[in-house]
Amino acid sequence: MNPRFSVFRAAFSLIELMVVLGVVGLLLAFAAPNLLSLISANTLTAEGQVVRNQLTYAQQLAISKSADVEVRFFKMPDYSNARTEEAFRAFQLFQYNQEGELAPISTFFRIRSPVAVHETLSTLVDPRANGSANDKQFGFAAPTSGRAEAPAGDGGRMQTTDYVAFRFRPDGSTDLPHRTSGGDTWYLTLVQGEGAARSSKPDNYLCLQVNPYNGQVSEFRP
Repeated sequence: MNPRFSVFRAAFSLIELMVVLGVVGLLLAFAAPNLLSLISANTLTAEGQVVRNQLTYAQQLAISKSADVEVRFFKMPDYSNARTEEAFRAFQLFQYNQEGELAPISTFFRIRSPVAVHETLSTLVDPRANGSANDKQFGFAAPTSGRAEAPAGDGGRMQTTDYVAFRFRPDGSTDLPHRTSGGDTWYLTLVQGEGAARSSKPDNYLCLQVNPYNGQVSEFRP
């Protein structure tokens, strides 16, 4: 057999190559929606895990140090993704130092876009939801609101930023009041996708619920 003839027959023709590329393109077109959905779900899960881990760490630190640990959620723009509207996009842990001042004890955690906190579905970032007057007479006032310097500006520049906070106590509990007779309703809802934070019924979300009495953090998904 002629070797050159054998090599020629083993090669792909241009038409065959175009057919293969067309089939691959069709397969990718059918698989892309599911693939993007999977990537989005993984991003939401990862960001929710970071928040949950830090809440658990804050509670453990309050117990081990026998001192309150404050969790602050910062409301700020996201300049890196050209989003100038303010939303709760970051959080940080604080504890009293030797001078009696609240000082940061963790890095400034930014929630990665397109994951965002759904403000109207998150009582933990609503200072108006801090219980009735009867709760406050026993010292309950959380969530509280305030303003503080934080690396929330363009490029991480320090600037005065609004925040909402609550605290873990040395016994592992929180300073959040018990709001209902049927259960604990302190939660933070993370959503995925452009515009999802403004939707009343987001399709994909992750809800972190904090028990005010024992500080336990539970996760709920649709």
